[in-house]
Amino acid sequence: MNKIIYYRFSLLSILLLYIVSLSGCVTTKPVASTTVAPYNEDLGAFRTALATYQAPKKEVVIESTQTINQDNQIDTKPPVSDLIAVDALLSRLAQKNAKFKSLPGYRIQLYTGSDSDKARAVKNKASYKLSRHGLRAESVYEQPLFKIKAGYFISQLEAQRQLVAIKSAFPEAILVPDKINLSVLRARYQDRKDEE
Repeated sequence: MNKIIYYRFSLLSILLLYIVSLSGCVTTKPVASTTVAPYNEDLGAFRTALATYQAPKKEVVIESTQTINQDNQIDTKPPVSDLIAVDALLSRLAQKNAKFKSLPGYRIQLYTGSDSDKARAVKNKASYKLSRHGLRAESVYEQPLFKIKAGYFISQLEAQRQLVAIKSAFPEAILVPDKINLSVLRARYQDRKDEE
């Protein structure tokens, strides 16, 4: 028995010496002693504040035919050929846009998981709390997950503002890209027009 322990000990010590000797043979690369200054450029002069930003005004020049009416005032009307061209362009654009059924946008995802009871509880809580923010919660089942989503946003900035507003009530809420149905957007903007 002592022989076995002796052989194991000697084999272990030889292995340890071999590993130590190999570690001494490792070569290192020399480190360059040059000092490079970090990139630092102040672009604050070019940044515009969001509240003070105004889109540049474009001047549209339309060639027109000037006629003098009975009251000695000048009538400026675009030529008939230009009106026909604009109408044709608008109709082609309307036909092209009619093909689209949805737009890329963003939604706030409040819950995702496989527990239907928890999803239902989050939706009930969201229905109560989100009504103050003008949002509506919907449940979506994408096998095998239940997802509770709220809001339809075209811009990420608008979605982020709403997310920050509801983050205290729903700390697990995240922003997710999603397809937004055009009929939903039309109804939303129609409601806004009716309120005004």
